[in-house]
Amino acid sequence: MGQLGDTLRDRRISLGISLETAENETKIRARLLAALEAGEYDKLPDPGYVRGYVSSYARYLELDPIPLLAMHRAETGVGRHHDINVPEPQLATRNEQHAVPWRVGVIAFLIVAVLVAGGWLVYRAFRGPSKPPPIPSTTSSVTPGVTQTNGAPPFTLKVTVSANGASSLKVTVDGASAYNGTLAGGQSQTFQVTDTAELKIGKPSQVTVTRNGTKVAVPGTAPATITLRADQP
Repeated sequence: MGQLGDTLRDRRISLGISLETAENETKIRARLLAALEAGEYDKLPDPGYVRGYVSSYARYLELDPIPLLAMHRAETGVGRHHDINVPEPQLATRNEQHAVPWRVGVIAFLIVAVLVAGGWLVYRAFRGPSKPPPIPSTTSSVTPGVTQTNGAPPFTLKVTVSANGASSLKVTVDGASAYNGTLAGGQSQTFQVTDTAELKIGKPSQVTVTRNGTKVAVPGTAPATITLRADQP
C-alpha cells in the first residue's frame, strides 16, 4: 500500500463515507476505489483512466488533486512527461440526472398551452355567458391527512451546501421521503414542514440548515442526523 492509497482511504474514513456511497456519488466502481486505496495498480485499467480516477476522487474527498497525482507518478512511474488535464466533475442531483432537456420541455409546454386556450375558446362559444362566481367561504381549510402537532404552525426548512462543497442528503418530511440525493456547488433544497422533519447529512461541515430563515445547529460528526418538530422552537 502506497502513500496515495493511505491518503485517500484515511480521508474517506474521516468523512464517514463508505465505498458504496463514494461509488454512487463519483460514478467510479467501488472495487476500483478499493484497489486505488490499496495501491493495487495491477487491478486498475489503463493509467490514463487511473489518473482521472485520482483527480475525481480527490475533489470528491475535498483534497487538492495535484499533489495526489504527483504521488501516483512517483509510485507508478506513469505520466512523468505528459500530464493529463482532467475536467472538474459536476455532481448532479437525482432530479437533475433524470430531467427532460429544457428545450423539449418548453416546446411541450407551448403546445399544451395553445391546445388548452383553443379548447377554452370553443367551450365559451357554445356555453354562453358565464355565471357570476360564488362567494368564497370564510371557513378555513385543512389539508386532508395532515395533522399539526398541538396546533403548532408549519415552518419552512432550507438546506444549502457550500459553493465549493458537496454532500449527500436524505430528508423525510411529515413521515414521507422528501429528498434523497446529493447537493453540490451552492445548491439548496426547501421544504414546507407541517409536523416533523428528519435530516441525514453526509458532510455536515459543507451544509447550512435554516428554519424560517434562522440557522439550525448541525452536529459536526458525519453522518449528522437532525430532527425538527413544529411544536419545538
